[in-house]
Amino acid sequence: MPSQTFFNLPKEKQDRIMAAAREEFFTHSFDEASINRLIKAAGIPRGSFYQYFADKEDVYFYLGDQISQRMIEGARKELAAYGYDPFALARKVLPQWLDEIFYGENAAFFYRKIDMLHSQQVPRPKQAEDPLACLSAQEIAGLTAKVALQDRTDLKFLMHSLLLALISCLSEGAEDYEAGRPVDTAKLAQVLDRRLSYLENGFKKKAD
Repeated sequence: MPSQTFFNLPKEKQDRIMAAAREEFFTHSFDEASINRLIKAAGIPRGSFYQYFADKEDVYFYLGDQISQRMIEGARKELAAYGYDPFALARKVLPQWLDEIFYGENAAFFYRKIDMLHSQQVPRPKQAEDPLACLSAQEIAGLTAKVALQDRTDLKFLMHSLLLALISCLSEGAEDYEAGRPVDTAKLAQVLDRRLSYLENGFKKKAD
């Protein structure tokens, strides 16, 4: 997470630094990314960089957070419209995320991450993310009531399960990418819908 010094900068300077970070991490793997190139592109001294970020991992994770938060905020705006139904919202939003990840404006970042995961070079977050951290108390209450969950812990489990359904489809798409095949996000969306149905309705065979 950037220091408060970074957040005290004028927005134009923050944006310039993060644009340089995007360029560096979109065109180089994490190991190959260079702080020297980043600060040159941003037009800041090396000492200033370390006033804003602890290290290369810090700016990498903040860039990833910016990208993911824009996606999450888009989903949050739809939450009330879907009656706080997590499954209905997931069916709307998660296929869009598949398109965004494989073909959107940030696809280069995600493809770099796939390459790093494949080579086991990707850095690990310093702490696990709480899937409910971005939600308000009202949104948590609405989601919990909609699917009759017992408490916040159960809601966290559900959110993790929805994300795992997405990640399983991302893994299948990554296999196509690594094999040099185009990623068919429409096909992945069909697989995702089936897996969401399993989560919503269970695996038990219907009675004849």
